[in-house]
Amino acid sequence: MMKHISRYSAVILAIVAMSYGLPAGFDKVFGQEVGNPLLFFSPPQKQFIYRESLGGHRFNYMNEEGTAFSRAEFELQLPFLYYKNLERKKLLPVSIDGKSFDKETIKAGKQGLEIKSRHLDGHHQQIELYPLFNNNPEVAIMPFPEDVFRFTDKAMEFINADFNRIDTGLTDSFTAKLNKEGFIFPATVIGGKTTNLKPFDEGFFVRDSEGQVFHIKRVLDKPEIVKTPIDSTLDIQDIVISENKRKEFYGTVITRQGNVYLISYDNYRLISLPLDTYKPDNMDFKFLVNPMYKTAISSGLQMVYGTAMDSDYKPLRSYELERHNPTPLLVTISRDLLFPFQLRFDNPYRGQADLQLQFGGLWSLVGILSALALFVLISRRKKQLSINKGELALVLVSGFFGLIALSFIDKD
Repeated sequence: MMKHISRYSAVILAIVAMSYGLPAGFDKVFGQEVGNPLLFFSPPQKQFIYRESLGGHRFNYMNEEGTAFSRAEFELQLPFLYYKNLERKKLLPVSIDGKSFDKETIKAGKQGLEIKSRHLDGHHQQIELYPLFNNNPEVAIMPFPEDVFRFTDKAMEFINADFNRIDTGLTDSFTAKLNKEGFIFPATVIGGKTTNLKPFDEGFFVRDSEGQVFHIKRVLDKPEIVKTPIDSTLDIQDIVISENKRKEFYGTVITRQGNVYLISYDNYRLISLPLDTYKPDNMDFKFLVNPMYKTAISSGLQMVYGTAMDSDYKPLRSYELERHNPTPLLVTISRDLLFPFQLRFDNPYRGQADLQLQFGGLWSLVGILSALALFVLISRRKKQLSINKGELALVLVSGFFGLIALSFIDKD
């Protein structure tokens, strides 16, 4: 009895190991790396154009209508993106719809914001310690603070990073100010840009336990806190801040339902972006601003969606792009035949190990039937009086994984 238990345990462990190692090895040898397609709205063409990877450092440059471009022609259709290349070619200023745009006008009207799903709150491990920059109008270069803060159940607590001690002065002053403004501890969402590589600092936006959002800044070591009018009923997943000299919006609010709002400099008014396809759990997001248009792009494993808007955020045009997979069909079919499922620990939309069981396509059924036929044939050649039902079940569930494991781990 113990011998049977030991054998089946070893077989199952071998199946689990193969379901992780063999598909990964197969992809290394036969798979092709596919980069994300780049989708943009072209101001001269008034439609979306894109660059997609064909594998092997080969690319397609196309528009919605299927017209192909060379790389140089592609750049001409995106003058606000490639303005530095156009400047070298003496092609600035550019004229679009009767308006002229020189280098300075283009630079002043540009802004980009990219939000990776794996960077969102809850999608990666986070040490709950944050630097709050001390705004000083007389200092040109923003120094990194010597302390960090965290939120406890009762306070906004500052810790001196050099001596690992609580700074009671800062802790008391910021906590008292938060209490005065009506903050209900603890914090549920903390959003800010934790780098000094930015033109200026807008501090942090923090959501309390009742859904209220507060804007917290540090000016000459004094708390500057505003209770914003942002709707407390929003199911906010994360707040992403992006300081920019345009000062049109502080950043974005992302809800768990996939709604995206810009936090306006106009009394923290929320600007809703017209998105119907964005899913924060498994999609990345980009927001691109140029002197004429604004573009929201959300991308998943299968599709990329783009929405172009005018300067008032009114939607003008939408486009859906199916991602190209350059892997040959024979390789895809062979993979499904050999591997009915795969155990994975990586996820492009998570910044940490994420255990997943992925199943193959319809060809995996053909692979399982082939493995069963081979199992029966091998059993007959061994002149077994009857086929072991337990072994048959393992092959039926795991295909060639089970067949290989049973072949190498015999009854003795």
